Amino acid sequence: MKTNPCPECGSTEIISDLTVFSDEMAAGAHPPFVQLVEPKPEKASFMWMPKKALTGFSAAICCSCGYTRFYAKNYKDLLEAQKKGYVREKGTSPVVPL
Repeated sequence: MKTNPCPECGSTEIISDLTVFSDEMAAGAHPPFVQLVEPKPEKASFMWMPKKALTGFSAAICCSCGYTRFYAKNYKDLLEAQKKGYVREKGTSPVVPL
């Protein structure tokens, strides 16, 4: 797969499409993800379950300088969910850029 040169050093020695894991997930259970959740309507039945849009990440790493880019896998689903009014689930941590 052809990749763009590294924006940091210009190298084309880039490994892409890597799955992003965290230390807590060393067993490989589930990679980190973000999600948007449908807000609860005022008159929701007791059986109501919110719809969710979520995405994991892949990464591309420059092997010359270490510059790393993260890519959301289902970014179009997140955008559509945001347009429908989905929000970050209450009680979860916001995604903080490194």
